[in-house]
This record gives sequence, structure tokens and C-alpha cells, in this order.
Amino acid sequence: MKRKIYFLIAGCVITVAALAPIQGYFIYNTYKLYAKEANAKITQELLRLETTGELDTINHKWMRKTKQFMSDYTEGKVTRADYPRIMKGMSDSLSGEIQQCIAKDSALDNYNVTYTNYVTSALVCKDTTKPADTIFTGKMLLYGTNTQNVVESKASQSTWRDATKRLGIGAPESAFEVVTTRYYSIANWEKQVFARMSGLLIFSVLLLVFVVALFYLSIKNLITQKKIADIKTDFINNITHEFQTPLGALDIAVKTLQRKDNMLTEEQFGNSIAIIERQNRRMQKLFAQVTEASLTTGIETGQAQPISCEEVQDMISDFALSHPEITIECEMNATAIYMDKFHLGTIFANLLDNAVKYGADTIKIALSETDKETIITVSDNGMGIAEKEHKLIFDKFYRVEKGNIHTAKGLGLGLYYVKQIINAYKGIIRIESDKGRGSSFTISIPQA
Repeated sequence: MKRKIYFLIAGCVITVAALAPIQGYFIYNTYKLYAKEANAKITQELLRLETTGELDTINHKWMRKTKQFMSDYTEGKVTRADYPRIMKGMSDSLSGEIQQCIAKDSALDNYNVTYTNYVTSALVCKDTTKPADTIFTGKMLLYGTNTQNVVESKASQSTWRDATKRLGIGAPESAFEVVTTRYYSIANWEKQVFARMSGLLIFSVLLLVFVVALFYLSIKNLITQKKIADIKTDFINNITHEFQTPLGALDIAVKTLQRKDNMLTEEQFGNSIAIIERQNRRMQKLFAQVTEASLTTGIETGQAQPISCEEVQDMISDFALSHPEITIECEMNATAIYMDKFHLGTIFANLLDNAVKYGADTIKIALSETDKETIITVSDNGMGIAEKEHKLIFDKFYRVEKGNIHTAKGLGLGLYYVKQIINAYKGIIRIESDKGRGSSFTISIPQA
């Protein structure tokens, strides 16, 4: 059974470990797809914007200045260095106009888009028989909204070719070419993509959590069922073992009584009857323990009354008479204990009986009280209980010694019943013990 549980746990771990990366892979692909769609949508919208009349008006302004510069350059009125200066003088005003133009585009409302146009090359040819003069090469801003210098992506590129006009007879005419490149960026495109994917992300996380929770609950339930099965098996083994002794003794006593009267002495007859009585009481006690354990959910505390220290001493004395080999030391520093007498007797009987079963030859009992509660302490020098079992000893049918062989008799119900009685009185029971060092049970019962 344990191997099956281990295999199941390993299978669940492998399944979750495989499911998580697969889920992550699909999410990543979806993310890339949404990002690609967002880029395509913005690029398409910016290309459409470039064909509008507003952008044509903006472009016409710098193109007119450029054409004028090319004419002046051909006539020798300006130099190459003047072109960037002239364009820079127009950049701020043109950038303001393009900002207003983009702000009006509702298709870009959900994206923080920057749009920038650069001159990347400017050439002029004065004489077709000679190489063209390079006026500018690089990246010179015409206009744009990228004030934060964010990383940009290329949107489109265009080449403008034209010629200067002759201003008089003999005036030179030249052809020129200007290459411009448009760039764009989306400052918050990751947020926009994740916003579109929010439903998918939430569903994926919930699905993974659901699978993990399902595996956890399945494994937990399987382990619980295994524990229940082990407890039932252990209980059957224990109760079978417990009934073997009284049944064997009864069998001997019955066979003795079945002998003829002239062969049975008075002493043999009395011993046989005594055996039957003792074993009958023992079997009744075993049945009573099982019955009490099944009825612990309905413990009534309505018969609670003050029990004096003298009455507690009488309960302990009765136990001491049946176990003369055990030394019992009592220290009574309490006025009274507010409980049902039967319940208190059951608590002492079980704690003292367990101490004897597990090797104690000295038991110390102390009673004390505070303003709010009465404290009962039962300590012994027995074999002790390992710390890992402290939380288990109050479970139904649990025994410190497990398996088919037990050096101590019992069904594992005594401490369970004690715990249920104390809970009924809203009390607390604590244990201090270690293997080979004895045990100490401390019970706190609220005062009436």
C-alpha cells in the first residue's frame, strides 16, 4: 500500500511538473501572438495616418524648406552644415503639430504611442556627369513625440526625389534625393498585451491550482483511508489478543466444573467460580471500553459536582489495593474538583492503569488550583512516550506499541476516552514525556 502511495505521489508530481511548462509555453505563445497583433495594428494605423491631409500639411512644411536649401546649396549660398540647423529650427513646431494629430486618432487611444520621422539620407547632384554630393547621412529628427528616448521600431521608409528650378538664364539646375524613415514605439504595450491576456492568465493559474489541489486532496484522502484501514486491522488484532486470555481461562474453568462431583474438591470449585467471575468482569470491561468510545460524542456534564480531595484519595486508594506492588504518592493542595464523579474516576483509572501497563512502579499524583482552574498532574517512571507520538496517543485505537505482539494489554481507547471527557468539561490535557524517562500528564479543568 505504501508503494502505491509513493507511486501516486511521484506520478502527481511528474504530472504537475509537466503541466506547468506546457501551460507556460502556451501562455508565452499567446503573449507573442498578441504582441504581434498589437504591433501590426499600430503599424497599419500609422501608415494610414501618413496618408491623411494633416500629415501631408506637416510634411509639406519641411519639404519646402528642404527644396529651398537644395536650390541655395546649388548656387553656393549655403553649406552642408546649414541643413541640420535649418531642420532643427522647424523640429519643435512640427513635433507639436504631429502630437495633436496622433491625439485625435481614436484607434491609438489604448496605446501610449510615439511617432518619429527622421531624415536618414540627403543627396544633391549638380552635374549628372559627376558623383552626387552627400548633404547628410545618419539620423536627423524632423518631428516626433518620443520625448523619453524609448526604444523604437521601424514603421516605414520613403524616398523623395525632386529638382531645383532655374531662377534665370544660365542658373544651375540640380536633382536631389531625401530619404526619410518613420519609427514608432509603444510605451506600455506589455501592459496592454497582459490586459488582453488577463482572462487566460487567471484561468491558467486557477486550472493549475485546481489540479494541484485535486492531487493533494486525493493523496490526503488515500493516506487517511490507509490510516483508517490500519487502525481497524490493529484494533481487530488487539481485541482478538485481549479476548484470548479470558476465553482460555473460562474454557479451563468450565471444563473443571464439568468434572464429576466426587472428583472436584471444595477449593477447586471455589477457584473455578472465582476465575469465571474475574474473566467475566474483564470481558465486561473490554466491552464497556468499546461502548464508551462509541458514545464519547455525547458526554453529559450535567451531573458535575464538587469532589473533595478525600473522595479523590478514596478513588486512588481503591486502585492501590488492587496493585500493592505500585508506590503511589499523593499531594492534595486543592479544595475540590468540579466534575461528575464517574468521569473523574474514569480519568484516574485510565491514567493509572496505563502507567502500570507501561512499566511504572512509582506514580505521583498532585492536585492544585488557581483562581480559574483545578490542575491534576499524574506522573510515573515508566517506559515513556516518544515526542513524535505525543499528538497520536489521544487518537481512537492508537497504541504506542503496534503490530500483533503487545507487552501491554488494552485496546487503545483509554486515553482517547480521557481526552473526550476533558474536552466535554472545556479542559486541557498536556503530556510531557520522552522515551525511557517516564510520563507526566497535566489536566486543567475550569472551576465552576
